[in-house]
Amino acid sequence: MLGLLFIVSRYDATLFHGMAEVFSIALAWAVFMLVWSARRFVNNDALLLLGSAFLFIGFIDLLHVLALLRPDLFFDAPRADLSSQLLLASRFIEGLAMLLFALFLGRSLRPFIGLAFWAGLALSLLAFILYWQVFPTVYVPGIGWTPFSTWSGVVICLGLLTSLVVLFRRRRRLDVRFFQLICLAMIASLAAEALLLFFVRAEVHSSFIDHFLKIIAYMCVYLALIRSGVTRPFELLFQDLEREKTELLATKQHLNLIFDTAPALIWQKDGDGRYLQVNKAFCQAVDMEPQLIIGKVDDDIFPPKIARKYVLDDQEVLRSGRDKIGMEEQYVSATGRLGWSVTDKLVYRDRDGNTAGTIGFAKDVTERKQAQMREKAQQEQLAQAAKMTALGTLVAGVAHEVNNPNNFIILNTPLLEEVWADSLPVLESHHAGHPEFMLAGMPYPQMRDNVARLFSGIHEGSKRIKRIVAELKSFARQTPLNLNREVQLNQVVEAALTMLRKTIAEHTTRFEMRLDPDIPPVRGDFQKLVQVVVNLLINACQALPDKDRRVVLETYADKAEGGVVLRITDEGEGIAPEHLEQICDPFFSTRHDIGGTGLGLSITSSIVQSHQGRMEFDSAPGLGTTVTIFLKAAS
Repeated sequence: MLGLLFIVSRYDATLFHGMAEVFSIALAWAVFMLVWSARRFVNNDALLLLGSAFLFIGFIDLLHVLALLRPDLFFDAPRADLSSQLLLASRFIEGLAMLLFALFLGRSLRPFIGLAFWAGLALSLLAFILYWQVFPTVYVPGIGWTPFSTWSGVVICLGLLTSLVVLFRRRRRLDVRFFQLICLAMIASLAAEALLLFFVRAEVHSSFIDHFLKIIAYMCVYLALIRSGVTRPFELLFQDLEREKTELLATKQHLNLIFDTAPALIWQKDGDGRYLQVNKAFCQAVDMEPQLIIGKVDDDIFPPKIARKYVLDDQEVLRSGRDKIGMEEQYVSATGRLGWSVTDKLVYRDRDGNTAGTIGFAKDVTERKQAQMREKAQQEQLAQAAKMTALGTLVAGVAHEVNNPNNFIILNTPLLEEVWADSLPVLESHHAGHPEFMLAGMPYPQMRDNVARLFSGIHEGSKRIKRIVAELKSFARQTPLNLNREVQLNQVVEAALTMLRKTIAEHTTRFEMRLDPDIPPVRGDFQKLVQVVVNLLINACQALPDKDRRVVLETYADKAEGGVVLRITDEGEGIAPEHLEQICDPFFSTRHDIGGTGLGLSITSSIVQSHQGRMEFDSAPGLGTTVTIFLKAAS
């Protein structure tokens, strides 16, 4: 097409001028249609702003051609400089579009705002030229180009030069090929303007060269869109997306590096308990490769007992939506190596806020745990002997020195209550004649109302003393238990609840009981096991901050160990990690201020151990406590 235009320019300048303008108009509108049709996919608002300008550049160029070839088409008398004014308006919009493209590169701008801006600017210029006819004169026949034309060319050249400088500084925001084509378009426009400015200064009409430069500028913009926006869309239209993808990939690699080099065991599970991701420390702990863990559940990796513990913990986290922090757990590797860890299990949610699974963090404390167990094993017998010796001495003294005077209180308090009741008529009669009558330094009516409460307090206090002494005796007693009878654990629970229904009702409205009717019997002492359930339920109730919190009691068979499990879970205040090691020690209590003796769990632990069972605690401050007792089945 350029070759054809060159041949035409050799024979007919007017025809060449018309054909060159028509070709540039077609290119301008092609640029607009291309960028506007793809605006939903173009992630470059500056490019949309540039493309929108070409719609009006082409329209004004069309008016310029019509004014040049058929000036009589316009409603006013023909003006010699009408086509020159329209040409200058088109050049001004083109230069401004290039400058704004460079300035707005990387910024957000709605497409319709840019389209409205160019429409307003074009209509304003056309109104100045055609309607109000106040646009400065550009060319005067017989005289030549006006100073306004000269300074306009200078301003347009400075604008294009500024565009080049700004675009070069922001070149990293664009694809290399696109950047080259846009720079070439700006250079061609700058050369065309400089050539026109030269002709204006020389006071001659332009040659065909400026038309070729204008066409080249339009073609470069068009090719930039075609080559980079259609042939290679991901290098231009999705340039920011590609950059974000690269940044996300780098971030992912960095996070994976941290994930695998972290000394803690880290894993992620879905809602069904299947492993989605594990780190290097986790694989080393269980002696398995990642591909053998991903997609598996705990039952596929760990022994049944440990796997069940993990599954129950996960289910509790998913059901409650609350994290479990600071759990001390056992794990067994594929080679049978036993280890210990302090574990945190957290809920993770999807984008809609729904619970999607769990994330776990565990610190391997096997070496520390083994050292503690060795130390504990070495000191256990000595500590137990010293404790029992001290308690035996203490209990003997307390039982003798406290019980006898306390029995006097218990026996004599009812007698004093009868004496008071028999004395009331005499006192009432005396008070009727002597209203100012005082008793123990207090007005008689006030003392009369308080005496009953005083006797009740004395009676309750003496019974509490008796109960504390009984607990001390029970803790220190060394007589063997009768473990030869078969006991149904569900019956033990029912007997305990018979005594505690009022206590439970006073502390919670959400008591739940889940008793497995098919559990086997255990060998043990029925009354002692009732005492275990009573102690644990009282502790659970006292831990609740309000009556809306739950207490759950459940029994079930543990086929893996061949035993029976009693589990009591409360939603109470929980136990601080530093207290978990001490809660079964005698006289240790966090409730001394409300009358706690610190003997309940000590006695409970002794009874469970005497039944060859074990008791486990799982607790965290603010998250409640779960006490699990394992007893061997009678069979």
